[in-house]
Amino acid sequence: MSRSNVPAAAAYARPWRFLNIALIVSFLSWIDLGAITVMLPSIDRTLGTDNNILQWVFSGYSLMFALVLIPAGRLGDAKGRRFTLLLGLALFVAANMMAGLANSGIILVVARLLQGAAAGILTPQINALVEELFRPGERGRPFGAVGATSHAGAALGPLIGGIVIAAGGADDGWRLVFLVNAAIGIAAAVLIWRYFPSRSTRHQTNHQHDLIGTLLLAVGTTLVILPALQQGQWKGLLPWLLVPVGISVLVVFRSWETATARHHPPVFDFRLLTHRTYRRGLLVGFLFGAGFAPLPAIFSFYLQYGLDRSPLITGLTIAPFALGSVFGAVLGGFKVNRYGRPLLAIGLIVVVASLVMATAFAGLTGTTFSIVTGATLLLAGVGGGLVLTPNNALTLQEVSRADVGSAAGMYRTMRQVGSAMGLAIITATLFAAFGANDGRWSTALRYALAVAIGIVAAALLTSLVEILGSRRHGRGRAS
Repeated sequence: MSRSNVPAAAAYARPWRFLNIALIVSFLSWIDLGAITVMLPSIDRTLGTDNNILQWVFSGYSLMFALVLIPAGRLGDAKGRRFTLLLGLALFVAANMMAGLANSGIILVVARLLQGAAAGILTPQINALVEELFRPGERGRPFGAVGATSHAGAALGPLIGGIVIAAGGADDGWRLVFLVNAAIGIAAAVLIWRYFPSRSTRHQTNHQHDLIGTLLLAVGTTLVILPALQQGQWKGLLPWLLVPVGISVLVVFRSWETATARHHPPVFDFRLLTHRTYRRGLLVGFLFGAGFAPLPAIFSFYLQYGLDRSPLITGLTIAPFALGSVFGAVLGGFKVNRYGRPLLAIGLIVVVASLVMATAFAGLTGTTFSIVTGATLLLAGVGGGLVLTPNNALTLQEVSRADVGSAAGMYRTMRQVGSAMGLAIITATLFAAFGANDGRWSTALRYALAVAIGIVAAALLTSLVEILGSRRHGRGRAS
């Protein structure tokens, strides 16, 4: 009898085997996000793209990732993890093949949007698998493994991309990165087809999907982000009027969800926002995603465009960021129950301090710059890991088990929306400062880092407000 026909309870008797297969999928999707940072100069040379196309190639992935997360989580609940993982991998493989064979910037942008959609389909299934495979008291290690894998994939992406480009050639090596990912995606799909049960261990009684709510959320989010993505092409203040229009659409989304919640499962249950820790956790996740996610990109641009380093050397310089992120994520997972939200504040302080150091050393050149940059990125990675994993746990700690799926979906969406906006704004700042300062890349890097510092500092302030609020709340209850 095929393994896929084994009843779910028996098939999931060895949970780590299934989780490890799913982690391969997670690693692949996050590599696509990280590797692009060292591929853009080669893509620019080969396809003759402009900065606006490069912006969409880079940031469009995160945008689609964010938009697909919540409906994909619902789809996995309704159709099962095996079906949804295979669907996501099919789109992932097709998108990577399309990207690897692209002969124009527009085709590559479309492929990257499809890659982001595929990653958005895959990611919620992996988090849901942890809930299905492990009892509540056993989820610390598997969630830590998921966090470490995503950090490693995104942060090791530049190094892996640099190695593959070095092997495939400066002009067409970037194509090989996509094609290799497609081949590994096929292998992962075979493993899922062979070993995963055809039915999920959980079943929802109501699979009706809120299509109108999903569309309102997608349209509102896109309108808010679009001016940042297009600021290189859309001059003046008029395009930024799309932001209040997008916010208005999101207000309509909230009204729709409130009015129709009795008839179908909501895309997002706004009652969750009554939890103070959840509200603040969403804001911290959004701000930190915006300030932290662009770091590999801006250093990659500076190293390749400013210092004329190869993709391989660039990847090696950025690699400490991956090591620090994985270490910080694992450490944060182990220590969050003991230290709570102060651990989050420590991580944010470490990130701010590392970025201030990087700003101070931006004028260095040669090997000295690579060594100092590697050290500051290692520190930033550790701090980032101490933020992301604990904030995930702390944000959801007051949410009931019945609502955790919706709450986690919106949290991941807010983090990815923040990442997309941060990538657009900070990379645009880098290129704009380069043009406004007679082509001085070191000055451009300082401007970009200053924006990142400001955003992370806002996340730190939010976290400190939450710590003080929790202490006042605790004293009030004690009295």
